Amino acid sequence: MGHRYKLAIIGNGMICNAAHLPALAPLRKAGKVEVAAVADIRPQAAHETAKRYDIPAWYTDPQKMLDEVKPDWVSICTPNCHHDWMIQALRAGANVMCEKPLALTCVQAKEAFRVAKEEGKLLFPCQSRRWSPDMNFASDVVAKGLLGKPYFADLSFIRRYGIPTWGMFHMKEENGGGPFCDLGVHFLDALLWMTGNPRVEAVSGSAFDTLAQKGEDVLLSIKESGAYIGTFTPRPYKHEEFNVEDSAVGTIRLAGNFTVNFKFTWALNQPTAKHIIICGDQGGLDVEEMMLYHNVGGYQGETKLKYFDNRPYAGVAFDAHYYMYDHVYNVLEGREEPRVKPEETLNVVAAIEAFYRSAAENREVRTTELEGYQV
Repeated sequence: MGHRYKLAIIGNGMICNAAHLPALAPLRKAGKVEVAAVADIRPQAAHETAKRYDIPAWYTDPQKMLDEVKPDWVSICTPNCHHDWMIQALRAGANVMCEKPLALTCVQAKEAFRVAKEEGKLLFPCQSRRWSPDMNFASDVVAKGLLGKPYFADLSFIRRYGIPTWGMFHMKEENGGGPFCDLGVHFLDALLWMTGNPRVEAVSGSAFDTLAQKGEDVLLSIKESGAYIGTFTPRPYKHEEFNVEDSAVGTIRLAGNFTVNFKFTWALNQPTAKHIIICGDQGGLDVEEMMLYHNVGGYQGETKLKYFDNRPYAGVAFDAHYYMYDHVYNVLEGREEPRVKPEETLNVVAAIEAFYRSAAENREVRTTELEGYQV
């Protein structure tokens, strides 16, 4: 029997209720984790989350929770500006799991990993897509050399009208940005992970906030924003508060003459869709369709690849979080090495920072310009 960890959660919105707490249920049942407390600045969210999941204590002040509960494991589920509570939790002596993105700037990311090292604690970014069955299968396809050397990728996560209206994701002061740091971070992290983490060299991007400003003229759906479960106490939405991008498009240049086109949107007059297409000198892979484009005996071939998910949580909503929690528990017990490495996280954060700077300055931004991102 391994160690029993006392865990607390900061931020009790959708991802906490839909993904983290359900994923913790098997560890709680096995006696490996005790969820001791939750905290949210909204009393109703904290109180109802604690009641719903039979958690003994709830707080509206996360610092008070850290001081009184003294957890050895903290999961941070706030909107995307995670930095302050991440540092506070590490300084309080806790291992930390932090929802994506870990940080919005290289300086923030470097500081967080430095503090974790100083405190002797694990800091783990929740890049959950690495545990999804399609990404695991696609990673194996790339690793087996079926694409040859990758040199181009096309990433799209398009929501026609999927503006998050149930929290504070539309507010720059709470979220830092819009769909690039909310949706794009998943696809970019998965691509870099699958292709050996080629260094991000430059980003040229554009940000738009056109459709989100239409307010009452647009009928919005919580389900279309990805929050199909877990939104028990949504925060009232006002479109006048929207001050991030609703669409992010552009190009990323990676080391090794590798180019990535991207399009990440919460609102765009285009059909809802998502895909990752990776092209190499031996073949191309459409991850969404799991179609391999390659030559066979001198002929152009298209092979539909079949994969099976026989893992225990197959088909469960937010199944990747279950495997991620099992993994982090095993890392803390010394049985596994962290799947998400600091250098990989810094690469993703560099792309985020460079994109927002590029969009603001209307030019390509090289990562060598970013403070804290060493070549």
